[in-house]
Amino acid sequence: MLFRIKHVTRYAYEQPASHSHNVVRLTPIDAPDQRRLAFNLEVTPRAEISEYRDTFGNLAHSIDIQPPHTELIISSTSTVERLELAVQPPPRIPIRDFLAGDAGRVREYADFLNSSRYVPFSDRLRRFFWSVRPELSEDITAYTERMIQYVRSQFDYDGDTTNVHSTVDDILTLGGGVCQDFAHLSIGLLRLAGIPARYVSGYLAPAPRRDPNAAPPELASHAWIEALLPGTGWTGFDPTHRNRTIIRHIRVAVGRDYNDLPPVSGVYHSSGGSRRMAYELEVSQPSQEGFDG
Repeated sequence: MLFRIKHVTRYAYEQPASHSHNVVRLTPIDAPDQRRLAFNLEVTPRAEISEYRDTFGNLAHSIDIQPPHTELIISSTSTVERLELAVQPPPRIPIRDFLAGDAGRVREYADFLNSSRYVPFSDRLRRFFWSVRPELSEDITAYTERMIQYVRSQFDYDGDTTNVHSTVDDILTLGGGVCQDFAHLSIGLLRLAGIPARYVSGYLAPAPRRDPNAAPPELASHAWIEALLPGTGWTGFDPTHRNRTIIRHIRVAVGRDYNDLPPVSGVYHSSGGSRRMAYELEVSQPSQEGFDG
């Protein structure tokens, strides 16, 4: 299934900005079930752009603009093919047997088992985990699925309670959050159970069949998780929607938490004044016949 993504971020500065440096992670990942067919990045005003792989293998771009400017526009377009892969039933492995291999996993996947900036192993998180900890006889895949369902059932979706810098303690305190918060909390619970878990940023394409009279869906970057499960490897789960990821989930980057992979981040010099940010996102399905690469 083909998807075309256009993502535009605009910054307007009250006072001219200069010596601007930004890092963007907007390039969809190449993987067995996802192929990046095309990608283009345009920046206004003219900028020096360099490409590199970050610590987690994500394709990132460094953007440098030295002269003063009052507006910055970062526009990316991508074409991605998502592929359906045959799924083998996972083996049934009790938590007790899974934890017997802890030492090796800690050596190889320490980044995805330890606490991180937005997923601190706080007393509040540990208490929450203790109330839903797995039984030693419980199947590890079944426990992971149970946690994904449980997290979303306990908290409201509320875009006004948290912000982009919120940690797991914020959603536990405030009782609500957004996809980023549900992902962070799920990651924290799984890591405390000894299951490697990582944060995924990307896009969730709108369903192809919806009421033609309904308003167009509001699109935004989406967040979910991947858990490292025996027999299946890194397996995607969307805590916001209480299910496994589907073909409409388009991966852009992975990391320990949101701090590792914001779509756009940077610094600049200015004599003062405010900065306004706006973005546009369009995810569409071009016809297979009409695609020319």
